Amino acid sequence: MKNGNAIAIYNIAAKNLQTAQVCVDRLHELGATHELKLLTGRLQRLAFRATPIADGERAEETQIGRNLPQGG
Repeated sequence: MKNGNAIAIYNIAAKNLQTAQVCVDRLHELGATHELKLLTGRLQRLAFRATPIADGERAEETQIGRNLPQGG
């Protein structure tokens, strides 16, 4: 049932990302540069964490990426 759980979690994430995209678009319309910069940093960290781990990747490289600060 692992695959079913992954699909359910993906669907939740996709729905929330759609909401985040609408918010980013609205912030652009408002010219909210500071808020967009804050979101950019968080989204870059999230994108790094969401990248699948390749076979043979060194454990310390993976650990460094997983331990990035949770800022915002």
